[in-house]
Amino acid sequence: MADSVPIPSPTVESALAVPLAVGAMLVVSAAIGVFFFRKNRSFDDWAVGHGDVGPLVTGLALTATWLSGWAIFGNAGLGYTYGWSGTWLIGGMNLMGLSLCVVLGYRMRRYAALGARTVPEVARVRFDSRLVQGLAGIAMVILLIVYSVGQYKAMASVWKLTTGTDWLVSLLITAVLCAAYIMVGGYAGTQLSLALQGAIFMAIGWIFGLASIFWAGGPDKIAEAIASSNFVKPGGDATSVPIGGYTSPIAPSFPGYDWIGVTAAMFMFLFMATGFPHNIARFLGTRKVTKKEYGAIMLVVALNCVTPLMVGAMGYAARAVWGPELMKSGPIYGDAAASLVSMAIGGTAGAAVFSMAVFSAAVSSLAGMVMIMATNVSRDLVQNVAPKMSKRATLALSRLLVIPFVLIPLWWTYTSPPPVLSEFMSGSAVAQGGIFFFVIAVSMYWRRATKWGAVATIVYGMAFALLHPNVYGKLYPPFNHWGIWALALMFGCAAVYVLVSLVTKPLPEEKLAKLFGKKEG
Repeated sequence: MADSVPIPSPTVESALAVPLAVGAMLVVSAAIGVFFFRKNRSFDDWAVGHGDVGPLVTGLALTATWLSGWAIFGNAGLGYTYGWSGTWLIGGMNLMGLSLCVVLGYRMRRYAALGARTVPEVARVRFDSRLVQGLAGIAMVILLIVYSVGQYKAMASVWKLTTGTDWLVSLLITAVLCAAYIMVGGYAGTQLSLALQGAIFMAIGWIFGLASIFWAGGPDKIAEAIASSNFVKPGGDATSVPIGGYTSPIAPSFPGYDWIGVTAAMFMFLFMATGFPHNIARFLGTRKVTKKEYGAIMLVVALNCVTPLMVGAMGYAARAVWGPELMKSGPIYGDAAASLVSMAIGGTAGAAVFSMAVFSAAVSSLAGMVMIMATNVSRDLVQNVAPKMSKRATLALSRLLVIPFVLIPLWWTYTSPPPVLSEFMSGSAVAQGGIFFFVIAVSMYWRRATKWGAVATIVYGMAFALLHPNVYGKLYPPFNHWGIWALALMFGCAAVYVLVSLVTKPLPEEKLAKLFGKKEG
Protein backbone atom coordinates (compact mmCIF):
# COMPACT_ATOMS: atom_id res chain seq x y z
CA MET A 1 0.00 0.00 0.00
CA ALA A 2 3.04 2.27 0.49
CA ASP A 3 3.41 2.34 -3.31
CA SER A 4 -0.12 3.65 -3.82
CA VAL A 5 0.11 6.27 -1.04
CA PRO A 6 3.54 7.91 -1.17
CA ILE A 7 5.05 9.30 2.00
CA PRO A 8 4.54 13.10 1.86
CA SER A 9 7.42 15.53 1.64
CA PRO A 10 7.50 19.23 2.57
CA THR A 11 6.47 21.61 -0.19
CA VAL A 12 6.86 25.33 -0.77
CA GLU A 13 3.22 25.75 0.21
CA SER A 14 3.58 23.82 3.49
CA ALA A 15 6.80 25.70 4.27
CA LEU A 16 4.72 28.88 4.18
CA ALA A 17 1.47 27.62 5.69
CA VAL A 18 2.97 25.94 8.77
CA PRO A 19 4.84 29.01 10.06
CA LEU A 20 1.72 31.10 9.48
CA ALA A 21 -0.51 28.73 11.43
CA VAL A 22 1.95 28.22 14.26
CA GLY A 23 2.77 31.93 14.26
CA ALA A 24 -0.91 32.85 14.57
CA MET A 25 -1.29 30.63 17.64
CA LEU A 26 1.90 31.99 19.22
CA VAL A 27 1.00 35.60 18.45
CA VAL A 28 -2.25 35.18 20.36
CA SER A 29 -0.35 33.43 23.19
CA ALA A 30 2.23 36.22 23.24
CA ALA A 31 -0.51 38.85 23.25
CA ILE A 32 -1.99 37.20 26.33
CA GLY A 33 1.48 37.26 27.89
CA VAL A 34 1.99 40.96 27.09
CA PHE A 35 -1.42 41.79 28.56
CA PHE A 36 -0.51 40.13 31.85
CA PHE A 37 3.03 41.52 31.75
CA ARG A 38 1.49 44.90 32.60
CA LYS A 39 -0.20 43.34 35.63
CA ASN A 40 2.90 41.52 36.91
CA ARG A 41 4.10 44.14 39.37
CA SER A 42 5.82 41.66 41.73
CA PHE A 43 7.22 38.14 41.90
CA ASP A 44 3.96 36.93 43.47
CA ASP A 45 1.95 38.30 40.51
CA TRP A 46 4.33 36.60 38.05
CA ALA A 47 4.44 33.29 39.94
CA VAL A 48 0.77 32.70 40.85
CA GLY A 49 -1.23 35.57 39.38
CA HIS A 50 -4.05 37.04 41.46
CA GLY A 51 -5.81 33.86 42.59
CA ASP A 52 -8.75 34.42 40.26
CA VAL A 53 -8.32 31.78 37.53
CA GLY A 54 -11.63 30.05 36.75
CA PRO A 55 -12.55 26.38 36.23
CA LEU A 56 -12.64 26.24 32.42
CA VAL A 57 -9.18 27.81 32.10
CA THR A 58 -7.86 25.57 34.88
CA GLY A 59 -9.23 22.40 33.26
CA LEU A 60 -7.87 23.20 29.80
CA ALA A 61 -4.51 24.34 31.19
CA LEU A 62 -4.21 21.16 33.26
CA THR A 63 -4.84 18.90 30.27
CA ALA A 64 -2.43 21.00 28.19
CA THR A 65 0.49 20.53 30.58
CA TRP A 66 -0.40 16.87 31.08
CA LEU A 67 -0.80 15.74 27.48
CA SER A 68 2.10 17.71 25.95
CA GLY A 69 4.23 16.56 23.04
CA TRP A 70 4.03 12.88 23.92
CA ALA A 71 0.25 12.85 23.56
CA ILE A 72 -0.26 14.84 20.38
CA PHE A 73 2.90 13.66 18.63
CA GLY A 74 4.73 10.89 20.46
CA ASN A 75 1.73 8.61 20.85
CA ALA A 76 1.37 8.22 17.11
CA GLY A 77 5.04 7.20 17.02
CA LEU A 78 4.43 4.75 19.83
CA GLY A 79 1.48 3.13 18.07
CA TYR A 80 3.39 3.04 14.79
CA THR A 81 6.53 1.51 16.33
CA TYR A 82 4.97 -1.10 18.64
CA GLY A 83 1.52 -1.78 17.23
CA TRP A 84 -1.23 -2.71 19.70
CA SER A 85 1.28 -3.12 22.53
CA GLY A 86 1.93 0.61 22.27
CA THR A 87 -1.59 1.18 23.55
CA TRP A 88 -0.44 0.62 27.11
CA LEU A 89 1.56 3.84 27.00
CA ILE A 90 -0.91 5.74 24.83
CA GLY A 91 -2.90 6.44 27.95
CA GLY A 92 -5.55 4.09 29.23
CA MET A 93 -5.10 5.67 32.67
CA ASN A 94 -5.28 9.31 31.55
CA LEU A 95 -8.76 9.95 32.86
CA MET A 96 -8.23 8.29 36.24
CA GLY A 97 -4.91 10.06 36.77
CA LEU A 98 -6.11 13.54 35.87
CA SER A 99 -9.36 13.14 37.81
CA LEU A 100 -7.30 12.36 40.91
CA CYS A 101 -5.14 15.40 40.15
CA VAL A 102 -8.21 17.65 40.10
CA VAL A 103 -9.42 16.20 43.41
CA LEU A 104 -6.05 16.68 45.11
CA GLY A 105 -5.03 19.84 43.29
CA TYR A 106 -7.52 22.21 44.85
CA ARG A 107 -5.86 21.70 48.23
CA MET A 108 -2.99 23.77 46.76
CA ARG A 109 -5.11 26.89 47.25
CA ARG A 110 -4.72 26.52 51.02
CA TYR A 111 -0.94 26.56 50.69
CA ALA A 112 -0.98 29.49 48.29
CA ALA A 113 -2.96 31.41 50.92
CA LEU A 114 -0.17 30.56 53.41
CA GLY A 115 2.48 32.08 51.14
CA ALA A 116 3.53 29.20 48.84
CA ARG A 117 4.41 30.46 45.37
CA THR A 118 6.05 27.30 43.95
CA VAL A 119 5.44 23.57 44.31
CA PRO A 120 8.60 23.01 46.44
CA GLU A 121 7.45 25.91 48.60
CA VAL A 122 4.25 23.98 49.24
CA ALA A 123 6.53 21.31 50.69
CA ARG A 124 8.34 23.91 52.82
CA VAL A 125 5.06 25.19 54.24
CA ARG A 126 3.80 21.65 54.82
CA PHE A 127 6.95 20.43 56.60
CA ASP A 128 8.29 23.77 57.86
CA SER A 129 11.58 22.79 56.23
CA ARG A 130 13.82 24.66 53.83
CA LEU A 131 15.77 21.42 53.34
CA VAL A 132 12.73 19.70 51.83
CA GLN A 133 12.05 22.76 49.67
CA GLY A 134 15.62 22.81 48.34
CA LEU A 135 15.80 19.07 47.63
CA ALA A 136 12.42 19.13 45.92
CA GLY A 137 13.55 22.07 43.77
CA ILE A 138 16.74 20.29 42.68
CA ALA A 139 14.93 17.04 41.88
CA MET A 140 12.27 18.86 39.87
CA VAL A 141 14.83 20.74 37.80
CA ILE A 142 16.73 17.55 36.89
CA LEU A 143 13.63 15.53 35.98
CA LEU A 144 11.93 18.36 34.12
CA ILE A 145 15.00 18.95 31.95
CA VAL A 146 14.71 15.32 30.82
CA TYR A 147 11.00 15.73 30.16
CA SER A 148 11.55 18.97 28.26
CA VAL A 149 13.60 17.11 25.66
CA GLY A 150 10.42 15.44 24.49
CA GLN A 151 8.68 18.73 23.87
CA TYR A 152 11.54 19.97 21.73
CA LYS A 153 11.64 16.84 19.63
CA ALA A 154 7.90 17.05 19.03
CA MET A 155 7.96 20.68 17.93
CA ALA A 156 11.19 20.61 15.94
CA SER A 157 10.21 17.35 14.21
CA VAL A 158 6.95 18.81 12.97
CA TRP A 159 8.71 21.96 11.82
CA LYS A 160 11.30 19.95 9.89
CA LEU A 161 8.80 17.48 8.39
CA THR A 162 6.42 20.14 7.14
CA THR A 163 8.81 22.94 6.14
CA GLY A 164 12.07 21.12 5.40
CA THR A 165 13.92 23.45 7.79
CA ASP A 166 17.27 22.26 9.13
CA TRP A 167 17.02 20.30 12.42
CA LEU A 168 19.07 22.79 14.47
CA VAL A 169 17.25 25.78 12.97
CA SER A 170 13.95 24.07 13.81
CA LEU A 171 15.04 23.68 17.43
CA LEU A 172 16.23 27.27 17.71
CA ILE A 173 12.97 28.65 16.28
CA THR A 174 11.08 26.55 18.82
CA ALA A 175 13.21 27.81 21.71
CA VAL A 176 12.89 31.49 20.85
CA LEU A 177 9.12 31.33 20.38
CA CYS A 178 8.63 29.49 23.66
CA ALA A 179 10.91 31.65 25.81
CA ALA A 180 9.35 34.90 24.66
CA TYR A 181 5.87 34.49 26.10
CA ILE A 182 6.95 32.68 29.30
CA MET A 183 9.21 35.56 30.30
CA VAL A 184 6.57 38.23 29.83
CA GLY A 185 3.33 36.48 30.77
CA GLY A 186 4.14 34.75 34.05
CA TYR A 187 1.63 32.41 35.69
CA ALA A 188 -1.63 34.06 34.66
CA GLY A 189 -0.49 34.71 31.11
CA THR A 190 0.91 31.20 30.82
CA GLN A 191 -2.26 29.70 32.32
CA LEU A 192 -4.53 31.40 29.77
CA SER A 193 -2.14 30.54 26.93
CA LEU A 194 -2.18 26.93 28.10
CA ALA A 195 -5.97 26.92 28.08
CA LEU A 196 -6.04 28.22 24.50
CA GLN A 197 -3.49 25.62 23.42
CA GLY A 198 -5.34 22.82 25.23
CA ALA A 199 -8.55 23.65 23.37
CA ILE A 200 -6.70 23.73 20.05
CA PHE A 201 -5.07 20.33 20.31
CA MET A 202 -8.18 18.68 21.73
CA ALA A 203 -10.25 19.69 18.70
CA ILE A 204 -7.56 18.94 16.13
CA GLY A 205 -6.50 15.66 17.76
CA TRP A 206 -10.03 14.29 17.66
CA ILE A 207 -10.59 15.39 14.05
CA PHE A 208 -7.38 13.92 12.64
CA GLY A 209 -7.56 10.76 14.75
CA LEU A 210 -10.98 9.85 13.43
CA ALA A 211 -10.12 10.92 9.89
CA SER A 212 -6.96 8.76 9.85
CA ILE A 213 -8.95 5.60 10.57
CA PHE A 214 -11.10 6.11 7.47
CA TRP A 215 -8.08 7.26 5.41
CA ALA A 216 -6.34 3.94 6.13
CA GLY A 217 -9.38 1.92 5.07
CA GLY A 218 -11.28 1.56 8.34
CA PRO A 219 -10.72 -0.30 11.63
CA ASP A 220 -10.75 -3.78 10.04
CA LYS A 221 -8.12 -2.82 7.49
CA ILE A 222 -5.85 -1.35 10.16
CA ALA A 223 -6.26 -4.39 12.44
CA GLU A 224 -5.46 -6.74 9.53
CA ALA A 225 -2.34 -4.77 8.55
CA ILE A 226 -0.99 -4.54 12.09
CA ALA A 227 -1.62 -8.22 12.80
CA SER A 228 0.55 -9.17 9.83
CA SER A 229 3.35 -6.72 10.72
CA ASN A 230 6.56 -7.74 12.43
CA PHE A 231 7.35 -5.15 15.09
CA VAL A 232 10.92 -5.97 15.98
CA LYS A 233 13.32 -4.09 18.20
CA PRO A 234 16.94 -5.33 18.38
CA GLY A 235 17.28 -7.77 21.26
CA GLY A 236 13.54 -8.01 21.67
CA ASP A 237 11.45 -10.94 22.84
CA ALA A 238 7.80 -11.81 22.34
CA THR A 239 5.56 -10.16 24.92
CA SER A 240 3.29 -12.36 27.00
CA VAL A 241 0.52 -9.77 26.77
CA PRO A 242 -2.11 -10.82 24.19
CA ILE A 243 -3.93 -7.91 22.59
CA GLY A 244 -6.46 -8.99 20.02
CA GLY A 245 -4.63 -12.27 19.53
CA TYR A 246 -1.45 -10.45 18.52
CA THR A 247 1.93 -10.37 20.26
CA SER A 248 4.91 -8.27 19.26
CA PRO A 249 8.65 -8.89 19.67
CA ILE A 250 9.84 -6.06 21.94
CA ALA A 251 12.58 -5.47 24.50
CA PRO A 252 12.18 -5.88 28.29
CA SER A 253 12.85 -2.14 28.59
CA PHE A 254 9.48 -1.47 26.96
CA PRO A 255 6.49 -1.08 29.36
CA GLY A 256 4.25 -3.44 27.37
CA TYR A 257 6.78 -6.29 27.48
CA ASP A 258 4.69 -8.34 29.93
CA TRP A 259 1.99 -7.96 32.55
CA ILE A 260 4.50 -6.57 35.05
CA GLY A 261 5.26 -3.75 32.62
CA VAL A 262 1.59 -3.15 31.89
CA THR A 263 0.81 -2.92 35.61
CA ALA A 264 3.71 -0.52 36.14
CA ALA A 265 2.53 1.64 33.25
CA MET A 266 -0.93 1.90 34.80
CA PHE A 267 0.46 3.03 38.14
CA MET A 268 2.82 5.42 36.35
CA PHE A 269 -0.14 7.22 34.74
CA LEU A 270 -2.01 7.25 38.04
CA PHE A 271 0.87 8.75 40.05
CA MET A 272 2.43 11.06 37.49
CA ALA A 273 -0.75 13.03 36.76
CA THR A 274 -0.58 14.52 40.25
CA GLY A 275 3.16 14.00 40.70
CA PHE A 276 4.05 16.24 37.76
CA PRO A 277 4.92 19.62 39.32
CA HIS A 278 3.82 21.50 36.19
CA ASN A 279 0.39 19.84 36.55
CA ILE A 280 -0.21 20.43 40.23
CA ALA A 281 1.08 24.01 39.90
CA ARG A 282 -1.96 24.81 37.74
CA PHE A 283 -3.97 25.09 40.98
CA LEU A 284 -1.75 27.60 42.80
CA GLY A 285 -3.57 30.58 41.31
CA THR A 286 -7.11 29.23 41.00
CA ARG A 287 -10.18 30.62 42.69
CA LYS A 288 -12.79 28.76 44.71
CA VAL A 289 -15.30 26.90 42.52
CA THR A 290 -18.88 25.71 42.91
CA LYS A 291 -19.96 22.09 42.49
CA LYS A 292 -21.28 22.90 39.02
CA GLU A 293 -17.95 24.49 38.04
CA TYR A 294 -16.12 21.50 39.46
CA GLY A 295 -18.18 19.32 37.15
CA ALA A 296 -17.17 21.52 34.20
CA ILE A 297 -13.50 20.87 34.96
CA MET A 298 -14.12 17.13 35.05
CA LEU A 299 -15.94 17.28 31.70
CA VAL A 300 -13.02 19.11 30.06
CA VAL A 301 -10.60 16.59 31.55
CA ALA A 302 -12.68 13.64 30.30
CA LEU A 303 -12.89 14.96 26.73
CA ASN A 304 -9.21 15.82 26.45
CA CYS A 305 -8.06 12.56 28.04
CA VAL A 306 -9.31 10.73 24.95
CA THR A 307 -7.15 12.91 22.66
CA PRO A 308 -4.03 10.68 23.07
CA LEU A 309 -6.00 7.67 21.86
CA MET A 310 -7.18 9.65 18.84
CA VAL A 311 -3.60 10.61 17.98
CA GLY A 312 -2.45 7.04 18.60
CA ALA A 313 -4.84 5.95 15.87
CA MET A 314 -2.81 8.05 13.43
CA GLY A 315 0.21 5.88 14.21
CA TYR A 316 -1.76 2.69 13.54
CA ALA A 317 -3.00 4.16 10.29
CA ALA A 318 0.55 5.05 9.23
CA ARG A 319 1.76 1.52 9.92
CA ALA A 320 -1.14 0.05 7.96
CA VAL A 321 -0.45 2.28 4.94
CA TRP A 322 3.36 2.63 4.88
CA GLY A 323 4.60 -0.41 6.75
CA PRO A 324 8.02 -0.03 8.47
CA GLU A 325 9.33 2.64 6.07
CA LEU A 326 9.37 5.44 8.65
CA MET A 327 11.84 3.57 10.87
CA LYS A 328 14.51 3.93 8.18
CA SER A 329 14.87 7.69 8.57
CA GLY A 330 16.44 9.45 11.59
CA PRO A 331 16.46 11.45 13.74
CA ILE A 332 12.64 11.36 13.83
CA TYR A 333 11.88 7.71 12.92
CA GLY A 334 8.36 6.49 13.80
CA ASP A 335 7.56 9.72 15.60
CA ALA A 336 7.02 11.22 12.15
CA ALA A 337 3.78 9.22 11.74
CA ALA A 338 1.26 11.83 12.92
CA SER A 339 2.66 14.73 10.88
CA LEU A 340 2.95 12.64 7.73
CA VAL A 341 -0.58 11.29 8.10
CA SER A 342 -1.92 14.84 8.55
CA MET A 343 -0.11 15.88 5.36
CA ALA A 344 -1.43 12.84 3.48
CA ILE A 345 -4.99 13.50 4.61
CA GLY A 346 -5.19 17.26 4.38
CA GLY A 347 -2.30 18.39 2.20
CA THR A 348 -0.93 21.83 2.99
CA ALA A 349 -3.89 22.76 5.18
CA GLY A 350 -3.64 19.49 7.09
CA ALA A 351 0.07 20.01 7.70
CA ALA A 352 -0.53 23.56 8.94
CA VAL A 353 -3.43 22.73 11.25
CA PHE A 354 -1.82 19.65 12.78
CA SER A 355 1.48 21.47 13.24
CA MET A 356 -0.38 24.13 15.17
CA ALA A 357 -1.84 21.41 17.39
CA VAL A 358 1.57 19.86 18.07
CA PHE A 359 3.08 23.23 18.89
CA SER A 360 0.11 23.99 21.12
CA ALA A 361 0.63 20.75 23.04
CA ALA A 362 4.41 20.85 23.28
CA VAL A 363 4.80 24.59 23.90
CA SER A 364 2.18 24.42 26.64
CA SER A 365 4.03 21.74 28.60
CA LEU A 366 7.45 23.25 27.89
CA ALA A 367 6.21 26.64 29.09
CA GLY A 368 4.85 25.16 32.31
CA MET A 369 8.05 23.21 32.95
CA VAL A 370 10.46 26.03 32.15
CA MET A 371 8.57 28.37 34.45
CA ILE A 372 8.66 25.74 37.21
CA MET A 373 12.43 25.25 36.77
CA ALA A 374 13.16 28.98 36.72
CA THR A 375 11.19 29.59 39.91
CA ASN A 376 12.66 26.44 41.52
CA VAL A 377 16.12 27.97 41.24
CA SER A 378 15.25 31.59 42.05
CA ARG A 379 12.75 30.98 44.84
CA ASP A 380 13.46 27.48 46.15
CA LEU A 381 17.25 27.51 45.94
CA VAL A 382 18.66 31.06 45.75
CA GLN A 383 16.09 32.82 47.95
CA ASN A 384 16.00 29.77 50.20
CA VAL A 385 19.69 30.32 50.96
CA ALA A 386 19.39 34.13 50.92
CA PRO A 387 15.91 34.82 52.38
CA LYS A 388 16.51 38.60 52.43
CA MET A 389 16.66 38.70 48.63
CA SER A 390 14.03 41.19 47.41
CA LYS A 391 10.97 40.08 45.43
CA ARG A 392 12.00 42.41 42.62
CA ALA A 393 15.38 40.67 42.36
CA THR A 394 13.68 37.25 42.54
CA LEU A 395 11.37 38.22 39.70
CA ALA A 396 14.28 39.45 37.55
CA LEU A 397 16.29 36.31 38.25
CA SER A 398 13.30 34.06 37.44
CA ARG A 399 12.82 35.73 34.07
CA LEU A 400 16.54 35.50 33.31
CA LEU A 401 16.64 31.80 34.22
CA VAL A 402 14.07 31.05 31.53
CA ILE A 403 16.93 31.31 29.00
CA PRO A 404 19.21 28.49 30.29
CA PHE A 405 16.26 26.21 30.98
CA VAL A 406 15.13 26.68 27.41
CA LEU A 407 18.63 26.05 26.02
CA ILE A 408 19.78 23.01 28.07
CA PRO A 409 17.13 20.53 26.82
CA LEU A 410 17.46 22.10 23.36
CA TRP A 411 21.13 21.08 23.20
CA TRP A 412 20.31 17.58 24.45
CA THR A 413 17.65 17.16 21.77
CA TYR A 414 20.02 18.38 19.06
CA THR A 415 22.96 16.17 20.05
CA SER A 416 21.04 13.02 21.08
CA PRO A 417 17.34 12.97 20.09
CA PRO A 418 15.42 9.97 21.54
CA PRO A 419 14.30 7.48 18.82
CA VAL A 420 10.89 6.78 20.39
CA LEU A 421 9.67 9.89 22.17
CA SER A 422 7.08 8.45 24.55
CA GLU A 423 9.32 5.56 25.61
CA PHE A 424 12.11 8.02 26.48
CA MET A 425 9.84 10.34 28.45
CA SER A 426 8.32 7.53 30.51
CA GLY A 427 11.54 7.29 32.54
CA SER A 428 11.23 10.84 33.85
CA ALA A 429 7.50 10.33 34.33
CA VAL A 430 8.03 7.35 36.65
CA ALA A 431 10.50 9.27 38.82
CA GLN A 432 8.37 12.41 39.02
CA GLY A 433 5.24 10.42 39.81
CA GLY A 434 6.96 8.17 42.35
CA ILE A 435 8.53 11.05 44.26
CA PHE A 436 6.10 13.95 44.12
CA PHE A 437 2.80 12.09 44.28
CA PHE A 438 3.75 11.32 47.87
CA VAL A 439 5.97 14.24 48.88
CA ILE A 440 3.50 16.88 47.62
CA ALA A 441 0.03 15.43 47.02
CA VAL A 442 -0.31 12.83 49.76
CA SER A 443 1.45 15.09 52.26
CA MET A 444 -1.32 17.67 51.88
CA TYR A 445 -3.76 15.07 53.25
CA TRP A 446 -1.69 12.89 55.61
CA ARG A 447 -0.99 14.62 58.94
CA ARG A 448 1.57 12.02 60.03
CA ALA A 449 3.95 12.67 57.10
CA THR A 450 7.29 14.12 58.26
CA LYS A 451 10.06 16.13 56.67
CA TRP A 452 12.45 13.19 57.01
CA GLY A 453 9.96 10.96 55.22
CA ALA A 454 9.89 13.52 52.39
CA VAL A 455 13.69 13.85 52.32
CA ALA A 456 14.19 10.07 52.24
CA THR A 457 11.64 9.71 49.43
CA ILE A 458 13.33 12.32 47.24
CA VAL A 459 16.78 10.80 47.79
CA TYR A 460 15.55 7.24 47.15
CA GLY A 461 13.60 8.21 44.03
CA MET A 462 16.43 10.17 42.44
CA ALA A 463 18.99 7.45 43.20
CA PHE A 464 16.73 4.71 41.86
CA ALA A 465 16.05 6.69 38.69
CA LEU A 466 19.66 5.95 37.69
CA LEU A 467 18.75 2.26 37.51
CA HIS A 468 16.48 2.93 34.50
CA PRO A 469 16.90 0.08 31.97
CA ASN A 470 18.51 2.44 29.47
CA VAL A 471 20.98 3.86 32.02
CA TYR A 472 22.57 1.62 34.69
CA GLY A 473 19.69 -0.83 35.00
CA LYS A 474 20.93 -2.71 31.94
CA LEU A 475 24.00 -3.66 33.98
CA TYR A 476 22.05 -4.82 37.05
CA PRO A 477 19.26 -7.32 36.27
CA PRO A 478 16.37 -7.45 37.04
CA PHE A 479 16.32 -3.66 36.58
CA ASN A 480 16.90 -4.10 32.85
CA HIS A 481 13.17 -4.89 32.90
CA TRP A 482 11.19 -1.63 32.73
CA GLY A 483 8.23 -2.90 34.73
CA ILE A 484 10.34 -4.19 37.62
CA TRP A 485 12.36 -0.97 37.72
CA ALA A 486 9.27 1.26 37.59
CA LEU A 487 7.38 -0.65 40.29
CA ALA A 488 10.48 -0.73 42.51
CA LEU A 489 10.89 3.03 42.17
CA MET A 490 7.25 4.01 42.68
CA PHE A 491 6.35 1.59 45.47
CA GLY A 492 9.80 1.94 46.98
CA CYS A 493 9.08 5.66 47.27
CA ALA A 494 5.74 4.84 48.91
CA ALA A 495 7.35 2.47 51.42
CA VAL A 496 10.21 4.84 52.28
CA TYR A 497 7.79 7.76 52.65
CA VAL A 498 5.46 5.90 55.01
CA LEU A 499 8.04 4.00 57.08
CA VAL A 500 10.41 6.92 57.64
CA SER A 501 7.49 9.19 58.49
CA LEU A 502 6.18 6.70 61.06
CA VAL A 503 9.51 6.48 62.89
CA THR A 504 10.26 10.22 62.88
CA LYS A 505 8.60 13.14 64.60
CA PRO A 506 5.85 15.08 62.79
CA LEU A 507 5.23 18.81 63.12
CA PRO A 508 3.80 20.07 66.41
CA GLU A 509 0.03 19.91 66.60
CA GLU A 510 -0.35 23.70 66.63
CA LYS A 511 1.40 23.93 63.24
CA LEU A 512 -0.55 21.01 61.80
CA ALA A 513 -3.79 22.67 62.88
CA LYS A 514 -3.08 25.58 60.52
CA LEU A 515 -2.77 23.16 57.61
CA PHE A 516 -5.41 20.54 58.41
CA GLY A 517 -7.63 22.11 61.04
CA LYS A 518 -7.85 21.01 64.65
CA LYS A 519 -7.63 17.27 65.28
CA GLU A 520 -10.95 15.82 66.41
CA GLY A 521 -11.07 14.19 69.81
